[in-house]
Amino acid sequence: MKKLFSLGLAAALTLSLAACAPKEESPAVPETTATAEVAAAEAAVPAGDFYSISSTYVNSPGFNTGDAWYSLENHLGYCLVTKTDYATATRRVLCSVPGCAHDSESCPAWLPGRGTSLEIFTAGDAVYVYHPVPTMNYQGSWDNYYAEVVEPKLQERPAGLENLTEEELVAYYKNIYAEASAPSGFYCIEGNGASRKNVETSQNLRQGILRWCDGTALYGQSMDGTNGSTPTGCRVDLADGSVTTFPMVQEENIVGAQGTKLLTTHPVTDTPLADPNEIGWDVYWSLLQNSTVEYDWLDPVTGERTKVLERPHDGSTFGNMDFFGLRDGKLYFEDWTPLEEGGSQRNAYCAYNTATGQWQDLLRPIPDASMHLPYGNVVALPEIAAQQGQYLWFTGSDNGGGENLAWVLDTQSGELTAVQQTVEHELPGWAVRAVALTDDGRFLVPTAQQQGEYGPVYVYGLIDAEAFLQGSTDYTPIAEE
Repeated sequence: MKKLFSLGLAAALTLSLAACAPKEESPAVPETTATAEVAAAEAAVPAGDFYSISSTYVNSPGFNTGDAWYSLENHLGYCLVTKTDYATATRRVLCSVPGCAHDSESCPAWLPGRGTSLEIFTAGDAVYVYHPVPTMNYQGSWDNYYAEVVEPKLQERPAGLENLTEEELVAYYKNIYAEASAPSGFYCIEGNGASRKNVETSQNLRQGILRWCDGTALYGQSMDGTNGSTPTGCRVDLADGSVTTFPMVQEENIVGAQGTKLLTTHPVTDTPLADPNEIGWDVYWSLLQNSTVEYDWLDPVTGERTKVLERPHDGSTFGNMDFFGLRDGKLYFEDWTPLEEGGSQRNAYCAYNTATGQWQDLLRPIPDASMHLPYGNVVALPEIAAQQGQYLWFTGSDNGGGENLAWVLDTQSGELTAVQQTVEHELPGWAVRAVALTDDGRFLVPTAQQQGEYGPVYVYGLIDAEAFLQGSTDYTPIAEE
């Protein structure tokens, strides 16, 4: 695992947030209180470059370190953290406790519940699992949950649980309760699975808020309803779970990160936006329709913003619905042009190079109407090969029942390959899609979907990227340890 050096953060930032600046100017950094100024001056710089911990691009939650893939394995009422080692083509439960059966909370890799909202990532020598407050958060006691949920289920025997004994069914729901009632925090697995410590955050944060890491903390944004349409930037320390804040401007949205900066977007209008609850939502939306969208590098420590580019507003809340990710200093966009008869047409995918200020067409025209680039940034450590953005994976559909097609664009050669390999599956014809690129140039791909004891499971293999693009199925199977 690659190492990132740890640094602490000083006192919390308590910041008052301001609205956007006029159209032709960069947004002003909101004023801070005297206490916040002192805290900002003492705050440590980020420990390392930012990297994403969350994406919709992969089949399931996972994280790529260049030499390994960390992911979750589902069981009945609990999950296990696993490590796939690329060098040995093996996968094991991330536990090195002698004689551990991996079936209870005494196992460092054991997590209660279904794991549907977990984010897994590494920082330094540890593997972290961030668990937000569940969407279906239960705030009552176990006794109340037992009376309200478990007792009826003991009578109904839900599908898939019919063969469980009463004791097993109660144990299953006790794990579900533990997940549903847990405050937000981290599971920190240390020593390659030797031990684990649990850290609660100082504030309960919900799903989707924290998406970027600098090696010592997670960063994201929160809309708590107290600042109208102005979000609050959040930093959560990995060591103690303390939550501090940094200023953001009205309608600002964090969409990526590179180096020590976050990439944000916000609408820029001729007239400064006011609180929509004060001016009325009709007026507010009218102002947004005539705005542009500014992309900025934001330093969350100093609050400094540097403008990257400005784009026409496309009518969405944040105006960035044509943006599809940041990789290796390039911002990826769909290109739309208006039609004479009204509406617009999707014509191309293009990239903006933030280092040179130049645009490049990636695909023009788009060869398949269903083809699209899944939104998301590379979920991997910052310095590894996967972050270089050589391969872009597109998906599409020809059956109306899901995304069964895939294409790979080599951004270095410009060659587009339609994926012919398919996953062994009860629904035939579903194209293989990689979940990770290794540092030695191989794809980690699901080769088959099988019915496991606790539901469908994928079988994975490794294959040289160039060989895969030439149609090879010479996979090195991942063996279970």
